[in-house]
Amino acid sequence: MITPSSIAGSFGGAINMTACSAAPSWNTQQPVGRSATVTLQQLSGFSMRNLSVYGTSGDSLLNVYFKLVVDGRIVYESEVARNTLNPVWVPFQSEDDGNGGLKGVETLLSGGTRFDIVVVRVHDRKATKRPRRKTRSMSDRLSFGDDQPINNSRSFADAKTSFDETDDAAMNDAMTDTETPTNANETSDVFEEDILSLSFGMRELEPLPVALTELMNLPLNTCLFEFSGHTYVHREVLELLAEKGVIAPKHSRRKGSAIPLKDYSLHKGVDALEHILTTRQKITELTETNAAVKERIRNKLLHSQQRIAREQQRTALEERVRLARAQVAEKQHTLARLKAVMHDERRTFEEDIRIPKALVSTMQMSLRYKDERQNILERRCEVLRAAHKIRSRQAMLVKQLGTVYPIEYVGAGEYSIRGIRIANSDFTGGGRNDEEMISTALGYIAHLVFMLSKYLQVNLRYRVVPYSSRSFLKDEINDPQGEYPLYRRGVERERHEKAIRFLRKDVEQVHSVDYVCCAVMISDVVNDCSFCLHEAWIPH
Repeated sequence: MITPSSIAGSFGGAINMTACSAAPSWNTQQPVGRSATVTLQQLSGFSMRNLSVYGTSGDSLLNVYFKLVVDGRIVYESEVARNTLNPVWVPFQSEDDGNGGLKGVETLLSGGTRFDIVVVRVHDRKATKRPRRKTRSMSDRLSFGDDQPINNSRSFADAKTSFDETDDAAMNDAMTDTETPTNANETSDVFEEDILSLSFGMRELEPLPVALTELMNLPLNTCLFEFSGHTYVHREVLELLAEKGVIAPKHSRRKGSAIPLKDYSLHKGVDALEHILTTRQKITELTETNAAVKERIRNKLLHSQQRIAREQQRTALEERVRLARAQVAEKQHTLARLKAVMHDERRTFEEDIRIPKALVSTMQMSLRYKDERQNILERRCEVLRAAHKIRSRQAMLVKQLGTVYPIEYVGAGEYSIRGIRIANSDFTGGGRNDEEMISTALGYIAHLVFMLSKYLQVNLRYRVVPYSSRSFLKDEINDPQGEYPLYRRGVERERHEKAIRFLRKDVEQVHSVDYVCCAVMISDVVNDCSFCLHEAWIPH
């Protein structure tokens, strides 16, 4: 979007913008002839007369500005003309450009002969409290095309009666009532809405044949353009002025109407319409036929391309196979020659150098024997060192277990483990505490046996499940599902005695391993516990 500052920068000077309600000093000099053509680059001024907006009273003044749109791009925004119904803008006159015109944007303006003028109304929220309306249909927008017939939309149709009713505020003009704020510098108290969107073609503009001051009553929303010092209006405005007698008919391209009158026959019109419909149907059918033919051609070309690609691939593979076969044949020939040479050399060597060959073989065997013997000795030493390390580690672990579960002889054939004394106690007289202490001691012994079996890599006949005072053993061969608890409370006497025997068997199995000096002490403790528990069962 080109703003005044950006255009000033491109022109090399500041643009003097004037926004007021007074009439401009338009040059009323008659153009030399109608054959003289103008371009959008020569546009130096724009104004409007009798601005009428849907939904406003006839005496309400407006704050408006306009946008110049070319090819869908806003190339210029003017300043705001305040409190006026006849806004005047001279947006393209620069200090350094004596002739006027848009010389800074020739590339954009030379792309076509059509351009759009969008008139935007600026509202003050504090002064106006009008509710927003939904966007009106753009079917009422003024649009004058070069190639399509001019429909006059609504503005110029209502302009025929504007000579008698200039202040008619109920005119349905072409506009969109959508609020589209465009200036980021506006405060929140100001909002904008597009009220007119007009499209013009350069060939639709005609020079005004009389001075603007002589025209007392122009149609509503009349747009005035200044090109090279001359005032131009839309062709329809001239036709309306000629019909009302404001200007002489000679200044109009025709007399009586905006469209040349021709003899018209309804039958011919119907025939022409039928011909048009038939032609459209034929065009549609031919279009569908062409699309189908194009699709078939495309499919055939696609299949042909695939077939050609496969043929090319097959040819390339055949060439690679041929080259590979040639290389194989050449290598086979070379290999046969090498085999023949090696056979001859081997036969010569076997016949002429048999004794040195035998000597060399003997020496090699002797050296190999020495190496193997040396390797065997080294491996034996490594095995012995590893075994010594393992034994040392096992002894250290057993010693540490001895510190974790210290077993001490307290005298009179009694022992204690971790300070729990195991004695021949009598459980008949409410000895529940002694029973729990013995169960805890048996749990310690079970855990000690379990850890020794792990450290010494001994597979125990009866698997130990250490749970402190609720430890038990399992016979996974004869009774996989059964449990033999090492505690007395709530269990059968037979299963408890079997648990003591199974624990003694595991202790004996651990005792069978060499260099375990504490196994005998553990066996004595188990025997002592077994004897105590056996004596305790007798009174019951």
